[in-house]
Amino acid sequence: MKLEYHPSTISNFESFYVERKKSPYYGLHWHYHEEFEILYTIKGEGVRIVGDNMDHFKGEELVFLGSGLPHLFKNDEKDESKSVDFIVVKFGQKFNDVPLFSLPEFSKIDRFLKSAHRGLIFSKETAKKVSKELIKLSKCKDADKIIHLISVLQILSQESNYQYLASENFSSRISDRGEDRMQKIIDYISNHYTKDISLEDLAEVAHMTTNSFCRFFKNRTGKTAFQFIREFRINKACQMLINGEKSIAEICYDTGFNSFSSFNRIFKNMKGISASEYKNKYMSLNY
Repeated sequence: MKLEYHPSTISNFESFYVERKKSPYYGLHWHYHEEFEILYTIKGEGVRIVGDNMDHFKGEELVFLGSGLPHLFKNDEKDESKSVDFIVVKFGQKFNDVPLFSLPEFSKIDRFLKSAHRGLIFSKETAKKVSKELIKLSKCKDADKIIHLISVLQILSQESNYQYLASENFSSRISDRGEDRMQKIIDYISNHYTKDISLEDLAEVAHMTTNSFCRFFKNRTGKTAFQFIREFRINKACQMLINGEKSIAEICYDTGFNSFSSFNRIFKNMKGISASEYKNKYMSLNY
């Protein structure tokens, strides 16, 4: 799977793209595009990678992605009962060559768009606030589409309860050859995280020497390969803890850790609480 620039598919009769999708298979490519993107996950869960940030995503999550920001939302569940239900909106700075956001009345929205270059995740309260507008937006046509999009952007531009996703120093450094390599590396980690992964394995996938690979990966992500793999495994563990179908010990070994004590230590270092506390905290919020 080669990662390339993926422009949105917008018909000649529309000025931006919006669709509600339901699918058991979610997120095949780590990709980027010029358009801004609103992604509202109604139902589902998986691993979210935005720039150099990796975390677990779940239902009722609202993310706003700036132009050119590499991202991947991946759900590898094969159980169709756990399919992802989401709304995606993609739009540019101009609507059929009309620079709508340059109008004085849209100056606040314009500032908001410029602030989203690192990606934003909003509070669950904000997500609920705009969810009805987004659902309407996914259904409506003609002028109503523009009206509801502006309504959503107006709400988001007035919110302060959000967090940045990619780090302040993140730079996408996009090039087709480099991003193709990153795609192959991410795919390999995603498919083999339950097993031991060596630097030699990853360097071979990238067709590089181990030293060149280490420099390349650190330059792309700001992390070492082993830091990235640990984050990937811990976020898969979070997903499994929330599902509640396996014990913590089973999850430890099912996510590629060889030591239960090492799993607990790394989990607490990354999440600030132990795996059992994480599970109990989630359960208390939902019952």
